[in-house]
Amino acid sequence: MSAVVVNMGARTVLGLDARETGFLLRAGFPAMSESALANAAGEAITGAFLSTVDARLIGVERLAALALPPFLEAIAPIQDRTMEVHLAIDEGCFDVEIATGVLETMVKRAAPGARVSVEPRGEAGPGASITGALRALEARQVEAVVIGGVHSDHDPRAIAALEASGRLFSRENLDARIPGECAAFFVLMRPQEAARYRLSPLANVLGVGSGREKATPDNDATAYEALGLTKAVREATESLLRGGRTAGWTLTDLTTEMRRLQEWESVFARTQNVLGRPYLIESPAQRVGYLGAAALPLFAAMAAMGWKHGYAPSDVALLTAGNDGGARAAVVLEQA
Repeated sequence: MSAVVVNMGARTVLGLDARETGFLLRAGFPAMSESALANAAGEAITGAFLSTVDARLIGVERLAALALPPFLEAIAPIQDRTMEVHLAIDEGCFDVEIATGVLETMVKRAAPGARVSVEPRGEAGPGASITGALRALEARQVEAVVIGGVHSDHDPRAIAALEASGRLFSRENLDARIPGECAAFFVLMRPQEAARYRLSPLANVLGVGSGREKATPDNDATAYEALGLTKAVREATESLLRGGRTAGWTLTDLTTEMRRLQEWESVFARTQNVLGRPYLIESPAQRVGYLGAAALPLFAAMAAMGWKHGYAPSDVALLTAGNDGGARAAVVLEQA
């Protein structure tokens, strides 16, 4: 079953929509600054938060404020189509039941009649949703599937948890995460359906893969084993391998945590047969803060925007992400 990306939406610290975000990420803009939030010693932390969202807004309300604009942006051309919506939130999301209810209500108000699923699976959630989306499209259960994610560290509880686990970024602690926030969505349709509604395909889905790592932040297993991400990438790139093609553009959710960097080093060495020129590897979280559950949707939006406006470095992109629980996901997109 083939599916195409027909639209996307994003709201990040760099841009209020997918176009602004794509161009500024491509230009290499950093977005870290001193935050209104503080660590346990009362010192302002370094973070990447949206100045357009009230700094007093935290928790579930902030997630909804972040997610609604890019969701509306993404569904604008399919507003009257039957759709299924998969929205990922962080696996360790505070008030997960309340967040699920609020975000489901938000989606149903914006898209009455949509089938909605809010999934607390973190970075791995959107990757897993694509497999189900392909089945739903193939069975013609819906005309479009919207896949997205939302994340925010702008919450004193989130900062306290990062600091307690030794994962809060500072000049003295570089093996850590830079707190951030983001929301992004992309829309999948059958190629024939997109053509019928005169929607121009921006990207083709070539492959999806998943795996699970033994190494997590809570154990001493070596990250260099990297069997989960290796499996995910190999599954996603099967069609490339069969066709003798390579992905020249890789988008990862790597922060500055050494555990994930070590994992990626192993995978990069093992998958050289499907990686090619210009070997561009981008890790936006190192410049715009941790992306959480919004990582893969943002990467899909970045790739589609790059192809739409002609600045993408390659016609094939490999997207990878993984959560703290060990789940890993990989997706391969191709310029339509």
